[in-house]
Amino acid sequence: MKWVAQGPLAVGRTLIAMLLAVLLLTVPAAGQPAAIVLVWFVGFNTTIPPFSDVLARRAVAAAIDRGRIAAAGNNAVATGVEPPGCLGHNPVPRTLQYSPQAARDLLAQSGNKPDELGELGLWYLSLLTQVDVLRQELDILSANLSAVGLRVTLREFGNYGAFDRIATLPVVKMSYWGIRWDTVGCSRGTFLEALVHSKGEFNRFGYRNPEIDALIERARAVSDRQTKSRLFQEAERRLLDDAVLVPVWWFVGR
Repeated sequence: MKWVAQGPLAVGRTLIAMLLAVLLLTVPAAGQPAAIVLVWFVGFNTTIPPFSDVLARRAVAAAIDRGRIAAAGNNAVATGVEPPGCLGHNPVPRTLQYSPQAARDLLAQSGNKPDELGELGLWYLSLLTQVDVLRQELDILSANLSAVGLRVTLREFGNYGAFDRIATLPVVKMSYWGIRWDTVGCSRGTFLEALVHSKGEFNRFGYRNPEIDALIERARAVSDRQTKSRLFQEAERRLLDDAVLVPVWWFVGR
């Protein structure tokens, strides 16, 4: 693992944190309690090898000890994209279970030889979480990947806009970051819409899937909450099978 010092992508963290608080959090209606909701994940640049291959993405998903990473910050292990209390939340675990051997097998099936891949750029966001905890999480994540033969170079991005400009360039292979909302907002909408719809505001993966787009758009169009939730859950199931991102932990609180 290599750490690369923060460079020109960094901006004033205090200012960015204030802006994010305004832009990403829905103001609750009078009398409605609102808690902060975060989902943190590993994402992939799906536009270029090796992670244009779903088997390589699934290999990394199996290599990640999400329980240990979540425990570093006393967070809940994410079993999907949508946290509890959010529209479309599915309590049934969908992500691949931690298994270094399964990860090695999937890498072999993908035809990728770890010793030939070189250093993989893994970009991380240091906002919205404690820096000392983030370092622990990144150390665990790097050790997980090293255990299956993958070497990473860690690089920091200072804000979402800066990362957006490089997210699908060859220098970025993986990323570790998250987004936040509040319980009122996510009871009406979903993280999926922002993260993986082709026109999603936070789709930094170069991911385009017409079937998932169609499911999300159908869910938006229906008024029945159960039908809406079922459609979002089906979109999430397909997304996790595609391993475009690996949900690692959730936080719901104040």
